[in-house]
Order: sequence, then C-alpha cells, then structure tokens
Amino acid sequence: MGMDMLVSAALEEVCARLSLGLPVTEMWTALSSVFNMAGLPMDLAVKRVLYARLIALPVISLVVEGVLAHPPRMDMEEAERYGARLLASRPLRDNFLGIYDHRCSASKLSDIQRKTLELIGASRCALLFSII
Repeated sequence: MGMDMLVSAALEEVCARLSLGLPVTEMWTALSSVFNMAGLPMDLAVKRVLYARLIALPVISLVVEGVLAHPPRMDMEEAERYGARLLASRPLRDNFLGIYDHRCSASKLSDIQRKTLELIGASRCALLFSII
C-alpha cells in the first residue's frame, strides 16, 4: 500500500509540472511528506523502486535536454546526474487539468484557454493555501 501511495503522489506531481516535467532531483523534496505518510524511508532502495515503477508506466517519459529517452534505460542516479525530467503524456496532463475527451469535441480550446488552465493546474497548492 505504501509504494502505491508514493507512485500515485509522484504521478500527480509529474502531471502538475505539465509540459516542463518534473526533474528527478526535485521529486524527492516534492514527495517528502508522502514518504512519511506511506511509512517508507526516503532511502536509496525505495527511491530506486519508485523511479523504476514510474518510468515503466507507458504514460511517463524520461526527457534529457529536451529529448525523449526511448526506451528509458537510465537508472535513477544517471537520471539525476544528467538532469533528466519525468514527463506525463499529453492526455494524462489534460486529464489532470480537467480536460476530458476534448479531441472528440466539436469545440476546441484556444491557446489562451489552455494556458490559463495550465497556470491554474500548476498553482494548485498556492491557490489552496491562499483560500485557507
């Protein structure tokens, strides 16, 4: 259950970074509280398993210097060393933003509408804290 919680939280964090992706080196700070809630240590073994589970997902790509690594053969330490980012697929990022089945819709989002939704999605924590 604990690793499933970590994978789910990591997926959300990757989606929240939208088209920029989540640098592997930043993932650990972003998930530090989830490690505690899951009851798992933030040690090298757990990090390696989480990283491996993420890059095994077909909706996650590994990007190094703007180029997709297909297939992602880099281990976690290499990914950190080369500044790799985890990037969610476009449909998954759209779902994160609340855009469902828009490809089948007669109406299309304008660039301004999409950018607005991305800004709202990216600031999810800031919006929540400003309301509280």
